[in-house]
Amino acid sequence: MTCRTGIALALMLSLCGAPLLATAAASVDATAPQDDADRAFFIEVASAVQQADRGDSLGASITFERLLADPRLAALDVERRSHVWSSAAMVSAAQNDYPLATQRLQQALAINPRNAYARLRLAWFQFYDKQIQVAADNLIRGIADSEGSPDVSTEMIWHVDTELTRLPEKRLALLQGLFDRNWKNDGIEPAELWVTLATLQVEAGQNEKVPATLERIDTPTALVRLRSDKRFDRFLRHDDPLHDPVAAARRQIDRLRVETMLRPGLNDTAVELANALMIAGDLREVVGMTDALAAAANEATTAPREDAASIAWMLDTRSRALRRLGENDRAVANQLIAVRMAAANGDAVNQNLNLAALYMALQRPLMAREVLKTVGADMSDYGRSTHAVVSLMVARQLKDDAAAQQAWTVLQANRTETPGHYRDALLTDNRMDEAAQTVIAQLADPLRRGAVLLELQDMRDGPVLPGEADYSARWKQMEQRADVQAAVARVGRMETYPLFAY
Repeated sequence: MTCRTGIALALMLSLCGAPLLATAAASVDATAPQDDADRAFFIEVASAVQQADRGDSLGASITFERLLADPRLAALDVERRSHVWSSAAMVSAAQNDYPLATQRLQQALAINPRNAYARLRLAWFQFYDKQIQVAADNLIRGIADSEGSPDVSTEMIWHVDTELTRLPEKRLALLQGLFDRNWKNDGIEPAELWVTLATLQVEAGQNEKVPATLERIDTPTALVRLRSDKRFDRFLRHDDPLHDPVAAARRQIDRLRVETMLRPGLNDTAVELANALMIAGDLREVVGMTDALAAAANEATTAPREDAASIAWMLDTRSRALRRLGENDRAVANQLIAVRMAAANGDAVNQNLNLAALYMALQRPLMAREVLKTVGADMSDYGRSTHAVVSLMVARQLKDDAAAQQAWTVLQANRTETPGHYRDALLTDNRMDEAAQTVIAQLADPLRRGAVLLELQDMRDGPVLPGEADYSARWKQMEQRADVQAAVARVGRMETYPLFAY
């Protein structure tokens, strides 16, 4: 397997679940033998893993070369022998030797095919190497073989789920496996994934499974999606408080407040709370809860690597709250800090794209263009399309037809994977009939319908900024067209909610 960039592979390893070598050490400790001779060997294995965890991956790699050739390894039982090979594989990964890491994971699985730790990591290597179907198969099996909740991160699952859009059977198997094993994101139900699971269940004719899936969905945005889609009318009562998005918003905030008290600090739960407050419209509370963080981050040159992502997303959310409150200069200042904090983790793509979009909306196209130049080519299809649609809007402000055509080239190439961005580009260029046809096609697509129905609901929004005024007016014009309204009526409905969509 080839490495495209050091940053990309560092991110890839962070998506494998718990910290790379700490998890390897835990897997070794969990299988440590009681026999004195075998225990001595395992002490050396654990010591090598800890050596790599302290930063000496080269020394640990040399030690593992010796341990894998040690006759004592062959004397271990199947499970323990397999764990040694999988730990050796992850030390190789820490050394950036991904082909060797892959070989060692395969050897671990040849010894013990039910080594879930090895299989889940092999799946991610294969996924990154664009072996999507075989990666999905290994991920599904690794989830099934896991003891307890599978050791995979939300980021990894979101990436894989997106790639499986064209493979609904595998996508259904993946999400059903996670659901059956009670998998959560840092203790939080991944409601949007369960909406996808419920949709796949309906489309597969598995209606008997849908009620159990819906029972674990209690977030406002997810409920808005379900209520807007007629396929779920038989499962949801619109007059039931349990299915009321506004009531769900308050329940979600209450749950997250308790969680943040039980586990204070910078973590996924804190980020989720900020987002939940944003959706509920508690914008001043979002700003207040992030005041101290913003002040500290403003004084810092960088963020601790382990906290960088959480800090960056908290400040990104703060910036959006300030923008919706009309405090645009403060929004820009905080988004700049978010970018700097995200850079400590080697991945500031999202924060930079949001900063560029904010500059564009404020009609500062030259500043937006400079930010867009800093975003590298190593992005997902979604990231590339986001970059392209912002680039197109910037090019139109600058009357730069050549740059606009470059952006259109990317958008055309990704129109199947990211139809929403393609539609936004059509609206930007006032190609109203084509934009409407794109929306109608999305509504007709069983697996893309939910996303566009959510966008078509009448929900709260912040002040329309000068650079997005034309786009906003065209969107309202498009959603009122008779052909779009008819397409919505066939499959869903448009309602009003006193919530933000994100």
